[in-house]
Amino acid sequence: MQHLLYKSLTAALALTGCASLIVSGELNILFMLPGLAIFLGYYRYLTGKPPISRWLVAGLAVVEIFVLGFDALVVSRDFLIALAHMTIVFQALKSFDFHEPWDPLQVYFMSLLQLIIASEIGLSMVVGSVFIVFIFVFIAVLVVSHFMKEGTIDHVDFRRPMLLISITAFVFTLVFFVSIPRLKSGIWGRQAGSGIRTVGFSGAVDFSSFGDVLGDDTIVMRVEIKDSRPVPLYWRGSTLDRFDGVTWTDTFRPRERIGSNYGFFTFKAYDFNLDELIEQYVILEPLDTEVVFGLGEIAVLKSQSRILYRNKAGTIILPQKSRRRYSYTVYSSLEPHELDKDEFNRDRVRYLHLPRGMERVRGLAREVSGDQALPPMERARLLEGFLLNEFDYSLQTTRPPRGVSAMEHFLFNTRTGFCQYFASSMALMLRSIGIPSRIVIGYSGGEVNMMGNYVIVRQNNAHSWVEAMIEGRWRRFDPTPLAAPSVSTGFQQALDSIRMQWYRYVIGFSGSDQRAMVRTFTMPVIRMPEFRGVQLRFRPVYVLAVLAALSVALYLIFVRGIEHRGRSYESRAYLRFRSRVMRMGGRVTDSSAPHEVLDEAVANGVDPEQAGEFIRLYERARFGGRGLDSGQRQDCERLLVRIFHEGRGER
Repeated sequence: MQHLLYKSLTAALALTGCASLIVSGELNILFMLPGLAIFLGYYRYLTGKPPISRWLVAGLAVVEIFVLGFDALVVSRDFLIALAHMTIVFQALKSFDFHEPWDPLQVYFMSLLQLIIASEIGLSMVVGSVFIVFIFVFIAVLVVSHFMKEGTIDHVDFRRPMLLISITAFVFTLVFFVSIPRLKSGIWGRQAGSGIRTVGFSGAVDFSSFGDVLGDDTIVMRVEIKDSRPVPLYWRGSTLDRFDGVTWTDTFRPRERIGSNYGFFTFKAYDFNLDELIEQYVILEPLDTEVVFGLGEIAVLKSQSRILYRNKAGTIILPQKSRRRYSYTVYSSLEPHELDKDEFNRDRVRYLHLPRGMERVRGLAREVSGDQALPPMERARLLEGFLLNEFDYSLQTTRPPRGVSAMEHFLFNTRTGFCQYFASSMALMLRSIGIPSRIVIGYSGGEVNMMGNYVIVRQNNAHSWVEAMIEGRWRRFDPTPLAAPSVSTGFQQALDSIRMQWYRYVIGFSGSDQRAMVRTFTMPVIRMPEFRGVQLRFRPVYVLAVLAALSVALYLIFVRGIEHRGRSYESRAYLRFRSRVMRMGGRVTDSSAPHEVLDEAVANGVDPEQAGEFIRLYERARFGGRGLDSGQRQDCERLLVRIFHEGRGER
C-alpha cells in the first residue's frame, strides 16, 4: 500500500509539471495531444502492469526530437515553446517505462525543468499556484522515498515531518526569491512570440478602410499614479506629423539612442525637480509595439533596459519591451516645456504641410475660427468646440463617394466618426489657418480600480488627439466627444487587484524593491554615527553581508551544537554500531539505511540474531515516537558487548 503511495506521488509530480505548462496558455493543443497518453501510462504503472519495450520508447523519443526541430523552426517558431511540448511528450513516454528503481528520478528532473520553462512562458497567478503544489508534492515524494529506503515506511507516521519540511522549504523559497540578485531578463533571455495587437500603433493612422470598428476591452496596461493631484489621463504614445490625404505618418528619423544611467533615462536638458513631476509605475501587457506610454511629457524613465531610442517629437522606443509583459516607471511633466525657437523653425514646415485638395477644409476652418486677429489659442478652441458640439461619435464609418476624401466626407457629409477622424480634421484645419499641429496616438482615460488604487487601461481606451504649437509650447486639444467608459463589477476589480499585486510584487520584483525592503527593515534600527563631521553612508549590501555572516555563525554555534549534544541515547548507540561495522570493513555510508547496515554487519561476521535484535530496538525507539527506558538501554548495552566484545558504553 505504501509502495502504491510512492507511485501515486510520482504520478502527481509528473502531472503537476505538465499542468504548469498547460496553464500558461502558450502551448499548441496539437502538440499536446500525444501527452494525453500519460494517463494510460500511469494507470498501468499504478496497477502493476509491466512496462512496454524500451526499444519502442527509445524510437518514439527519437521521433519526438525531430518533431521538436520542426516545431521550433516552422510551427511555434519559438524554441522554448517547442521544448515545453517535448517535455510533455517525454513525460508521457516515461509513464510507460519504469524498469529500474531510479527511473522516477528522471520524472523529478523533467518536472522541475517543466516548472522552470513555465516560469518563463507563463506569468499568471495560476502558474504560481501550481509551483506551490509542486513544492509540497516534491517534498512528499522525497520523504516517502527516504522512509522506504530506511525500511520503516510501514510503521512510521510521516505526515508530520512531511508537513514541517514542506513549510520550511516554502519559507526558504520565499527568502531565496527576495534575496537573489534580479536578472535584467529571463533565464532564457526569451521574449514572447506574439503580443496583443494594438489599435492605432502601427506607426501610422490610415483612412483607406471603412466599416465597423469593434470595441475590445482587453487590458493593455495597469498604472499606479503616485500623486494625489487630479491629472488628465492622456497616455501619450507617439506623434504623427505628415498627412498625404489618406495616411498619417511619423517622418522624424533617425531616432536618438540614449544610454542608461544606473537604470534612469533623462530626456530633458533643463533642470527639473522630481517632486514636481508625476510618477507612474506602469505594467504593460505584451503588445505588438515598442512605444512607451506615459502621462504628459516624459522627463525621466526608469527601466531595466540598457538603451532606448527617442525622436525629436518625443516618441520613446524600448526595443526590449515588445511582445512581453514589461514594467517601468516614468516621471512626467504635465506642463509642456518651451521649445527652442531656432530648432522648431527648422521643423515648422512639417507641422504646416497640407495635402492637395484641402480647399473646402481650409474654407471651413477659416469660417469656424473667425477673425484672423483672434489669438491662436482662442481660434484653436473654436475649432475644438465646433467638432465637439456639431459632430457625433461612432465606430461605424462609410466609404466616401468617388472623388471625395475621407476627411471631406466626415466634415461635410456624415459628421460621424471616431477619434482618428476628429483629431485629423482638427489638425488639418489648424494647419489651414497657419497654426502648426500634429496628432498624437495613445490611450485616454481608464477605469480606476478603487481596491488597488491604480488605473486599468484597455484596448477600447485607444485614442487620438491633437497637439498645436501655441506660444512656443505644444498644447493638447481633444475634439472627440466622450464615449461611455467601461465599468467592471466589484468582483472583477478585486480579482484584477490581486493580479496587479502579483505582477508588481512577484513578477516585477526588482533590485530596487530589494533595496527598499532592506531599508525598510534596517533604517529604523541603524543610525550611522558621524565621524569627524562626516556622515557615514548606509550601504544595504554591507548589512546583507553582516547578516549572512551572523546567520552562518549562529548556525554553527547553536544549530550544529544542539544537533550533536541533543542526540538521543538510541541514536548515539546506533552510530556506535554503524561506526564499528565500518571499521570491520563494512561498506557503510552516512546515508545507509539501518537494514543495509545490518546486512553489512552480518556479512562481516556479526551474529545476525543479536544484530537484528539491536536494530529492531533502535527502529522501535527512533521511528516509533518513544525513547528507550532504562531497562531497554541496558539491553542495548548488553547486545553491543556481546556483538563486538566491548566494555559498557555510555548510557
